[in-house]
Amino acid sequence: MARSLTVGDEAPNFDLSSTEGSLLMLCDEVPRNLVVLYFFADADSPAVREDLAALSAARDELARRRVNGLGVAPLKMPDLKALQTELSLAFPLLRDDRKFSLAYGIETPEEGAAAPALVLVGRDQSVRWMANPVDSVASSLADLQAAVDKSSPTSNYPKSVINRIVDRWVN
Repeated sequence: MARSLTVGDEAPNFDLSSTEGSLLMLCDEVPRNLVVLYFFADADSPAVREDLAALSAARDELARRRVNGLGVAPLKMPDLKALQTELSLAFPLLRDDRKFSLAYGIETPEEGAAAPALVLVGRDQSVRWMANPVDSVASSLADLQAAVDKSSPTSNYPKSVINRIVDRWVN
């Protein structure tokens, strides 16, 4: 049974194999950027494919806001690589072969359809926003981006203030 995870909780760390041929650890990703985790189990589901495509399409806007996207699924690596290639995804997919999704309160069985989920992890490795289950990534992007803006301590500062702070720090 998955434990319940809520906004404000520390996001459980993981080390998962990536479709890019590396081992990704959450603790290595979050100091540089916020991280959006999309958990899914059924790669053949039209809803999952639409969600992955929507997340990939939003990649430039998310990158501008210093957010990385990662897909997490219990599928075999060849299946994940084929899915990434087929959908031309601009972000890595991670193989959840040790059921780290359970630590996030997400049930992703090997067989059968489980509802996908979205989790936004802040730079302090805390859960900033989550939708479990998520209806669709496309309809949740506005809420996700609002959570991204809210999670930045300087998001409401005028540009002149930020420039002055940076100038003092550099000089």
